[in-house]
Amino acid sequence: MVGLADIGSFTDAGNRYGDLNQDYVLVQKAFSKDELCDKDGVQQCYVATVLDGHGMLGELIAEKAGHALVDDTCTRAKKNGCNLLMQPQDKLKGALASAFEKAHQASLAVYDDPPSCISYPIDGTNKARYTLYRPNGLPVYRPDSSYNRVCGDRLLECGTTCTLAVVQGDRLCIANVGDSAAALVSLVDGDVEARFLTTDHNGRNDEEAQRITRDHGRMASISEDRGYLRMFAGIWAGLELSVTRALGHKHLEAYGVLCEPTVRSVTLQPEDTCLIIASDGVWDVMDAREAANRVMDVISGGGTAEEAARQLVRDTVMLAECSPDGDADNTSAIVIVFE
Repeated sequence: MVGLADIGSFTDAGNRYGDLNQDYVLVQKAFSKDELCDKDGVQQCYVATVLDGHGMLGELIAEKAGHALVDDTCTRAKKNGCNLLMQPQDKLKGALASAFEKAHQASLAVYDDPPSCISYPIDGTNKARYTLYRPNGLPVYRPDSSYNRVCGDRLLECGTTCTLAVVQGDRLCIANVGDSAAALVSLVDGDVEARFLTTDHNGRNDEEAQRITRDHGRMASISEDRGYLRMFAGIWAGLELSVTRALGHKHLEAYGVLCEPTVRSVTLQPEDTCLIIASDGVWDVMDAREAANRVMDVISGGGTAEEAARQLVRDTVMLAECSPDGDADNTSAIVIVFE
């Protein structure tokens, strides 16, 4: 029977935002050793998530959402007869949708007590100092006078993408919002194969584009060039967002931004070798097969899952820095190796 053999993670800030890393990775076991001993025949449940924050205070949103999501999922695993992934698919989808909603609500605490002063990068090497104001009751970060013409005021509106993986025995469940993604890697007749288990939530996804046009066409549209969600009404007119689903956005629900995840479950097969969960820092540089080959090179050479995640992230950052624009995004990965 397929089971989990090793798990590891790594994250790197890249160079796009200087030393600011808005990615967040978290791995946790649902059961302690004592709990496993007390419950005969129960298999350990592993919960892992990669989040990619964006906007002012996006890194805080990612951290709060990540902890709330993992904690809630582990609690659900303990309450569900210790077999979270064995319940019917509709109930599992409902449970994880509720967990994402709790993570979304937890992340909104960032808006309740934001820091009065922050430093935020204006490019890969320079930062501006911002001070919080509340004209008309809305939180606005205003740069110091020396940067006012360059930066301008920034309304406090932030969020995070999120991909969650739950592994228990030979069962794997993936839930995601945004464009962080998970790829399942298999070894078939000696060849490495990889396929994505997640759904990208952006304007290039026909179902998401149709949803925005149908339900929110009076407030927002999808840009034809990049597939971004573009707000054209209300106080957020002019704002663009690269994703149509995310956690944490307090003011953008009216424009169609959802926190409801896409959920997919699979039964792992003997040929399934590992799972790669990564932020778009990886997937904007590599396709699933290239990432899988780099991870498998480390694993087949006797390396650990953490070493494989580190190598994948460092290779991605190096390739991005050597590209024509030399721009490397925040980049994170979790590698889960199966027996």
